[in-house]
Amino acid sequence: MSRKPSLPAPRRIAALDIGTHKTVVLVGQIVDRRVRLLGFGERRTEGVVKGVVEDLERLTECVHHVVHDAERSAGVSLSEIYAGVNGPQVDGGRVKGMVPVPGRDRRVTAADMVEAEASARRIEPPPGRLTLLYMAQPTLLDGASVANPVGMTGERLEVSFWRVTHEEASLRQRVGMINGMSLKLRDFLLGSHCASCAVAAEGDKRTGCLVVDCGAGTTSWILHYRDHILCAGCIPVGGEHVTNDLCSALRVRRDVAEDLKLRYASALHRPEDANQTILKEGPSGPEHQFNRGTINRVASVRVTELLELVRQDVEARVRQIFGRDVALTPAFLPAGILLTGGASQLADLPAAASEVFGLPARAALPVTEAPELRKPEYAAVVGIMAAALVNEVPARRAPRGFWAQLRALLRL
Repeated sequence: MSRKPSLPAPRRIAALDIGTHKTVVLVGQIVDRRVRLLGFGERRTEGVVKGVVEDLERLTECVHHVVHDAERSAGVSLSEIYAGVNGPQVDGGRVKGMVPVPGRDRRVTAADMVEAEASARRIEPPPGRLTLLYMAQPTLLDGASVANPVGMTGERLEVSFWRVTHEEASLRQRVGMINGMSLKLRDFLLGSHCASCAVAAEGDKRTGCLVVDCGAGTTSWILHYRDHILCAGCIPVGGEHVTNDLCSALRVRRDVAEDLKLRYASALHRPEDANQTILKEGPSGPEHQFNRGTINRVASVRVTELLELVRQDVEARVRQIFGRDVALTPAFLPAGILLTGGASQLADLPAAASEVFGLPARAALPVTEAPELRKPEYAAVVGIMAAALVNEVPARRAPRGFWAQLRALLRL
């Protein structure tokens, strides 16, 4: 009696996003080069303040519970997972490799491309940091941008990457935490890049756009320019700072300030707001009386500061790349600004961003077949799934230099 050939096990993807406010794990199954959501878990993050781990034990327990919730929701056990990284421990910078084109005919070969890329990757990160990933930037042949220089003639070939690095000690903590749950860490993915994968259309990336992921404790951004990732960054200011400001200005509990922010606050301050009175009801009737003008004045000042910090960070990194000041105009970024993340739900935030940057701005939701995840706070974790799918289909990516460093570091 002949045995039927066994079918391959369904290929699954799991994504972990640790934010200042919440931690989320998604579990999906690859079906026809797409991911079908099987289940997810989420809980309030413990042990993280402004994107920095301050209590590893509490965070580990939180992640353990979220992973367990996701496994129970999906009805499967997880063996490996992709993790997003963000926050002030993450940094980036441009690295460039250059080789003279050899040969009498000065024709670029595939070997020349490999050597130019290798020369860029040989540049060591700063002490105490490890390289997470490289994001390709336009290739230059004799100073001119070319999509694929192989076969073309020239004298100097330049290959550039936006290199993302992470604090070594913090990275060891995250890897150890995941490995301690008997999970294999498939890869780290940059949170802002994942958010852009979830909300930015290919046309937006091709023409040029700035994706801003507004979180609770941090605000991260990534800039797409001419179909490439030009640069990315993060500032340690987010939606919780607006809540804290309202707590101090109105002298109310944090939960009351959060509710007022979500229901009544605006990123713009208008004179007519001073004539509006808000009654915050308690269990037995009106508990507090507030002036909407005061709420919006406090919120708008903090939001303007946040957006100015993002603009300054973007301009500084662009200046570093081009060697000169570059105005953030609609000609430079035709698709404008896409705002996502939980804190992007503040009323009138696109209008405030447009005022600060002088660019069109709009709110952006993650594109997903799961309606429960079509909310801005899930942009990063939905994007992790999308970015991971590129790794998984049609074949898994070979480990890069980072993994060699990490295995040596952790003696894996």
